[in-house]
Amino acid sequence: MRWKKAACTCISVSMVLTLMGSIVQAEGDDMNVNGLETKSSLTQERTMDLSGLNHSPVRPMTDEAHLEEDLAMLYKDLDTIPIFSSTGGIGILNDAAFAITAPEGMAGLGASRHGKGRIVVAGSTSYMNLKEGADAVQRLIARNALLWLTDEGHHSPGLGTPYTGRYEDALASQGHKKIQVMTTMDWNIDPSLPIELVKVNQWEKQKLNPQKIAIALVDAWATEDEVEALEHYMARGGNIVLAQNGRSLESITRSTPIEERARIGNWRGARISEQFPIQRLLNRAGLSLLNREVPVQAAPPKLTAEAAKNSRIGYWLEQGKAIEDGTLTDDGLAIGLPDANAAKKRQLLTDVLFETLETITIETSWYTWAEQEAKRLGEVSFPIDRNDYPYRNALLNFQFSHFTLAPHQEASPYAADYPGAVQQDAEIVMGRTVEVELDFPYDMNYSLRLPNKNWISTGLYAPPGKTITLEVPQGAEHVSVQIGSQDDDLRGAKTWSRVPLLTHFKKLNQGTIQVSSPYGGMIYLIPMKPAAGSKVNITISGAVQALYYELGKTTQEQWDAMRADPMTPIAELKSERVVLNIPSEFIREVTNPEELMKTWDKIVNDADRLSGQSMNAPLPHTADRYPRYYVVDRQITSGALHAGYPIMAPFGAGKDLVNLEYVTTKAWGYWHELGHEYQQSAWTWGDVGEVTVNIFSLYIQEQFGNPSELLKEKNGKTYYERAFEFLNSEDPDKRYGKIDHYDRLVLFKQLQLAYGWELYTSIFTAYRELPKEDLPRTNQEQIDAFAVMASRLAGEDLTLFFTKWAVGLSDAGKDRIRALQLPQPEVEPWTLQET
Repeated sequence: MRWKKAACTCISVSMVLTLMGSIVQAEGDDMNVNGLETKSSLTQERTMDLSGLNHSPVRPMTDEAHLEEDLAMLYKDLDTIPIFSSTGGIGILNDAAFAITAPEGMAGLGASRHGKGRIVVAGSTSYMNLKEGADAVQRLIARNALLWLTDEGHHSPGLGTPYTGRYEDALASQGHKKIQVMTTMDWNIDPSLPIELVKVNQWEKQKLNPQKIAIALVDAWATEDEVEALEHYMARGGNIVLAQNGRSLESITRSTPIEERARIGNWRGARISEQFPIQRLLNRAGLSLLNREVPVQAAPPKLTAEAAKNSRIGYWLEQGKAIEDGTLTDDGLAIGLPDANAAKKRQLLTDVLFETLETITIETSWYTWAEQEAKRLGEVSFPIDRNDYPYRNALLNFQFSHFTLAPHQEASPYAADYPGAVQQDAEIVMGRTVEVELDFPYDMNYSLRLPNKNWISTGLYAPPGKTITLEVPQGAEHVSVQIGSQDDDLRGAKTWSRVPLLTHFKKLNQGTIQVSSPYGGMIYLIPMKPAAGSKVNITISGAVQALYYELGKTTQEQWDAMRADPMTPIAELKSERVVLNIPSEFIREVTNPEELMKTWDKIVNDADRLSGQSMNAPLPHTADRYPRYYVVDRQITSGALHAGYPIMAPFGAGKDLVNLEYVTTKAWGYWHELGHEYQQSAWTWGDVGEVTVNIFSLYIQEQFGNPSELLKEKNGKTYYERAFEFLNSEDPDKRYGKIDHYDRLVLFKQLQLAYGWELYTSIFTAYRELPKEDLPRTNQEQIDAFAVMASRLAGEDLTLFFTKWAVGLSDAGKDRIRALQLPQPEVEPWTLQET
């Protein structure tokens, strides 16, 4: 990696930390860093002697003797504290905080003293399992956490009360005393335990009295006002437990409730550091939820006081800096299990640094230090291998991870490299009104497939660092603005060929809203929550007209003028059903955009027809209202292409997407990715994830009159010939999932050859009409349900067909087919092939 304009970095980390003490915000000041506004009561730094940012702003440095006492209580009656499946990482930020278990450097369970109270943060709910009949180890971990949290016992209700503030006293009372735990969650507790659960709808200061409530069990969805109440509670001696996997907060999936998506303002994903106020409180306490899972360890070594002390981010930064300065080798890193080799240690160190700095908020003094230190490092040239310089690249990643759409930002020095510069003489557009349709289905999962993410292209481009003004009317409270279309998040990739995070969004409120992006990009409006029969008009000023073709609106003359002199680095071609987002350099030869986009419309309409959906059909058979996107990017997260709305393609794909001959004859990969966006989860069992998508590829291929992909050869045999070898094999151990994906596709083509494409239309339709409670959930249920569904809709018993294909049809599935009392196939479908 080449570094440009690098400042001298011979100063030690400890010296940097000492010098950076002066950056801490004075008590009572409001702060606004990169547009992250916070309330003064949360951003106040208490009076302190800050000789290094690793020190707590609340308490004196915790020494190893105190850590030993804490760990002894937290490990009481335990030889180990395991890392459970899907445990999220916990960052340790200052010396009031410490790891409880961190077998490979990244904590899965952490604790801290804050104000007069204490807090435990767990990356898994398994650490706080006090249900009746719960696993014994989990019960002990939870018990010990409650013992440690309430050890100081600020509870003082007077004599004769049945309550106590110390869990140790409650356990010793043999049922005469209890601790009160308040929560907004549904938390099941063994009724034999001395715990009284107080359920509330929201956190309020007047209810959070530490003289009565020993512990507050919180979740990550606390609002700004609720976090204020929790902060007040801890300042007076209250204790908090949060059991939450940070990765699940940033990963919005098809099952994420629409209310949560609307709260965040995005269909794609969230940022712990920006959209979750609870993270700011955790950071003040020296803890942080990380967007990463800790590798499972069933019985890691008991954490020592020294290791707990060294789990803090300041220590890891010193280690990373020493590696880069050449004063420490990878072998000498104090990280990982005893058998970890040098490469593993380097990877673990990189992960801890990246993930911790990536998720911190301005509530920790590390934020401003990292901001200044990242600027000191100067610019870099891409590509970058993230592991080469763990210290510097972690700071770069911090910089990339915290960019916002705050107005009046400077253009990033990387913007000219990618996505690219806007021509200086590009005309500024003022007062462009864009209609936002809010009438879309409330349940975005009604089709059992990947839901659309509702991008509405404005045809406008935000130049890097230029402020865009939006006039937002009443009724647009659940609309967001997004700048950028290259929204693949590359932060987890080994190598970066561009800035890893280019796209961001902002929720809109009524009134005048200003936004800017340091990288620039196409501007989209995204409706997040439906309102039947409603639409709003949002007016945009300050952007430039993108190279933009809209079928039925843009004339050939207008298109020819734009493509002859493209003003923006990105171009878009839009039809009713598809938007192509490609680098402008690929559109100079697109002389007939009308025919091209009508062809793309045909492709999506054909896919709709096969799936039994149309724009005018009633729910659940309504086709997606918003168009599908193909976006070309310099680097994508995975695969040669990948679906997920948008469908992402590498840079060279730009010429293919606008080549009419290619689109109608060779675009199998693009049809394949479209198929992923139609694939129904209810019959996508483990062996067919990359197979059933190609039902659509075969159908579209046929619609254009092309020969079947299955007639091509692999190792001198067509896929039919390979499939017949499998079908005719007498091997009792043969299994469908062990053969090639295209060999597996023959199964689905044979069903079509026997019963027509209508069979699939009927299957898609029938699954959409199933009640949710009847949908198969396990892999085996999905296999059985599909065999039963296919047999019923084909009108013939397909038991032998699925048996020959060795898909894993169970005896119960065979019994269900037998109960239908269907005839055997007139023509054996396992013998069919194309010619």
